[in-house]
Amino acid sequence: MVIRQLNRLSRTFINKERVIIVKKSVNKTRHLASCGVRVFLMMLLVALFVLPASAQENLWEELNKEASKLLQERRYADAIKVSEEAIRVATETFTPNHPCIAISKNLLGTLYWTYGRFSEAEPLFRQALAIYEEGLGSDHPKVATVLQNLADMYLAQDRYDESEPLYKEALGIYENAFGLDHPSVVASLNSLGGLYQDQGKYAEAAPVFERALNIDEKALGPDHPDIATTLNNLATLNFYLGANDTAESLYIRALGIYEQSYGKDHPFVATVLVNMVEFYEKTGRRDEAEIFAERVRQIQSRYQ
Repeated sequence: MVIRQLNRLSRTFINKERVIIVKKSVNKTRHLASCGVRVFLMMLLVALFVLPASAQENLWEELNKEASKLLQERRYADAIKVSEEAIRVATETFTPNHPCIAISKNLLGTLYWTYGRFSEAEPLFRQALAIYEEGLGSDHPKVATVLQNLADMYLAQDRYDESEPLYKEALGIYENAFGLDHPSVVASLNSLGGLYQDQGKYAEAAPVFERALNIDEKALGPDHPDIATTLNNLATLNFYLGANDTAESLYIRALGIYEQSYGKDHPFVATVLVNMVEFYEKTGRRDEAEIFAERVRQIQSRYQ
């Protein structure tokens, strides 16, 4: 089960307003209120009282960028603080149904559920969804973005029956907006394939992951970091199916792409390494498992 839980969020990556999440949930609460973040927020608070509306819009944009950056660094507690401040600025700056309000609520909702605060996340997603549907129509890609994030949250809670129709709806919107073979549909394909995989529906998961890989390889080339996400998913699926040689080669390829793209100490690298640890342990190759486990510990220590 551990490998499945970790893979749920490794399947999610940036897609316009979407944010990168590479781990299902925080196993222990992290209180990372660093001095730098506190100073950053204090400066922004002072600025609110002296800046004109246009400057406050810029301030809101900077807050959202900072929250997204902190999220990518897995500094969840810090990211939540900054994102909550962004919503406060947005509420004071924009009209209630302004798209910027929806952007902030979607981001904070993602942060809350990543931190295990599901009951606080869901209404934010619902509010963002209502704003987008009213202002842009129910078939706009921004609607799909929120549907996808809401489905991810349901999947994290094993609410499969609720997440599947949302994934399919989001996928349909992306396909209609961008085409069947556009990279924008890959995030939904990876999530839908992961849903099937988590339920043991491997025969349904395989063609979905393979379609995602084919789309990205044609559009982005064989070594793009987005491809590593799908390779990691396919590797795990083959592991579950007992195709160990194929699984290992896919893991190694995914690992190499992430290391080349982000460096050897990036959280994305750890996502693949965790899977490889379990793979080697369950195939009786304990020495190799321990080597990769040590690398995971070293990477995790940098983000705690």
